[in-house]
Amino acid sequence: MIRFARTALLAWLLTPSLAAAQDVHPIMSSKVWIKVGAFFSAHEFDASARVSAVGIEKEIDFEKTFSLDEHPELFMAELGWQFGERWSFGLQYFGSERKTDRVIEETFEWEDLTFNAGVSIRAGTEIKITRLFFSREFLTEDHHSLHVGAGIHWLDLGANLAGEATLNDLSKEFRKSVVTASAPVPNLGASYSFSPSKRWLLNARVDWLSADVSDISGRIWNAAGGANYQLTKNLGVGLSYQFFQIDGSTGSSNWRGDIRMGFTGPVLNFTGAW
Repeated sequence: MIRFARTALLAWLLTPSLAAAQDVHPIMSSKVWIKVGAFFSAHEFDASARVSAVGIEKEIDFEKTFSLDEHPELFMAELGWQFGERWSFGLQYFGSERKTDRVIEETFEWEDLTFNAGVSIRAGTEIKITRLFFSREFLTEDHHSLHVGAGIHWLDLGANLAGEATLNDLSKEFRKSVVTASAPVPNLGASYSFSPSKRWLLNARVDWLSADVSDISGRIWNAAGGANYQLTKNLGVGLSYQFFQIDGSTGSSNWRGDIRMGFTGPVLNFTGAW
């Protein structure tokens, strides 16, 4: 009789929490979830390159100067894993690679090369961003979740120019310049989720840091907010708005200069939760 009473009491105590878990969106109660989709971004890439730390050159607006696509459609993927009662890990990736041929209207300098107005140039940019983030849950109320943590953004940045150019005011011939920089930039961040029902999830996230690390120094912002609707037990569809910006400088062995880069726009994705 006593054993039965204990069992009944335990079941009564657990019933509210189990019911609450079933009454929220699966992403909030699952151990693993993924997002795969398209990022319809407005892309900004302004940069300069110089031979040494002396003699700062003017930044070049790659979209305006070379008519690069300002609204590329990017592949984006995310993975989430809750590996403890309160701990979780997140991984996000997106990237952009653009190329174009353009007759330039103004003379400009890039590294030790001078490209004169009227020449045809092939220009391109390449960016890959990988976000790794560890967080701890601090708010555990039903239908609400707040995580705070730290991680890194691994940045791979590159720009290339090719065309008839003058080298150190001497000879004019076809030349190509390729500059790259990469670094793991640490960051702090927080995310908040609210599930008004088992089919709907509202969420927001922000990462920020100002640091001088390896090849890249400056300020980084990464923020997103959106909603997800659960279609089936494991499959959902989401719409969010993503903002990512870097404002700083590069100091790699083959690229010394300034850079201002950003992605802004909606993200449409499909989600899976288990």
